Amino acid sequence: MAQTKAKPERRVAGRSKFRLPERPPRIVETNPLRDILQEAKAQEEALAARSKPQATPAKRIAGVGHSPAATRDTPAKRVAGVAAPEVVRPPLAPETVAGFSFGEFSKRWSPILRSGQMSVCRVLFEMTHAAGQTEYFTSMPKLAAAAGLKERQCYNVVAQLEQLGFIERPEIFNTPTKKGTVFRLFLSPQTPGAGPDRRYHIGGEGD
Repeated sequence: MAQTKAKPERRVAGRSKFRLPERPPRIVETNPLRDILQEAKAQEEALAARSKPQATPAKRIAGVGHSPAATRDTPAKRVAGVAAPEVVRPPLAPETVAGFSFGEFSKRWSPILRSGQMSVCRVLFEMTHAAGQTEYFTSMPKLAAAAGLKERQCYNVVAQLEQLGFIERPEIFNTPTKKGTVFRLFLSPQTPGAGPDRRYHIGGEGD
């Protein structure tokens, strides 16, 4: 007598014929090294917060403290890429500080100014602040010769210093009796106004 064949198991939709063995739950292991590193990082951040320099009167006088004047934006800072531009303000009057030498000026601004720019500043410093004056009248060829520059180079350097806020040319004369430029030197860069506040004396105009 023939045996009855076994019917195949009925498959259910979505059910896989083969099953992978279930994985045991993962046990979270403690990592002592990670805990030590996290604790050390927290201590460093706390020390950095406590050791943050405080602004003091002595630091403000020396120009290293955190004060509104120290954080004020200037054209020199914008060129150096260390400050964001702010609202344009009119230029201030030239500074005259007793006992301030050009060596101090050079030491303070040598990271920003190149040799030609510093040479022009040296000539203007000697003729203004060192002589107790706020302005100096001269021609561009004479200024170039005193600074050891070519005349065309001196024009470019003067334009750069004016853009940086170190000098100002309030008046330019080109008359039959007077030819030259009035220069002002700032001991720290000033924010120039919206346009140069300059007077031109040309042709037969009076001095």
